[in-house]
Amino acid sequence: MVKIKEIMKKRVVTVDTTTNMASIAKIMTNNRIGSVVIVKDNKPTGIVTTDDIVSVIAKGMNPSKTDFTALKKKKKFVTASPEDNMLDVTKMMIRSGIKRIPVVKDGKLQGIISEKEILTVSPEMIDILSEKLKARIDMVAEPTKEISGICERCEAYSDHLMHDSGRWYCENCRD
Repeated sequence: MVKIKEIMKKRVVTVDTTTNMASIAKIMTNNRIGSVVIVKDNKPTGIVTTDDIVSVIAKGMNPSKTDFTALKKKKKFVTASPEDNMLDVTKMMIRSGIKRIPVVKDGKLQGIISEKEILTVSPEMIDILSEKLKARIDMVAEPTKEISGICERCEAYSDHLMHDSGRWYCENCRD
């Protein structure tokens, strides 16, 4: 089985806990990355993603005056070991609902693993992640209501998907 150390990105951008969200957003944009790892005393303590920055803005908080400590994290900080196998980490990501996991050994940041690295090495994970998405849709969508998403027949995007026999179809593909 593939070990995380074989596929992780070793270059990880870090910031300290007092860096504000506006600065983090600029760092992420300049580096074309979706997250930064938060460090305190050179130890990873958290992660800020684009979703966190969007959340700050959506809540009306000032990104220039909001730092990591102001974010209320619902989920605990999840890390992986370089020796962990890819399948176990993928399952952990699915269970936790996260897309990126810092890789830590002896309290030191070694790298980061994301869905992208996993899919690059193991394209069959696309099927697993697709099933994960379907399960989420089925949990939140009422079968009698229209939702937005990808039609399971023609694979086109539609704002008018309807549930039919366990699948979601656009208005053009419904029987």
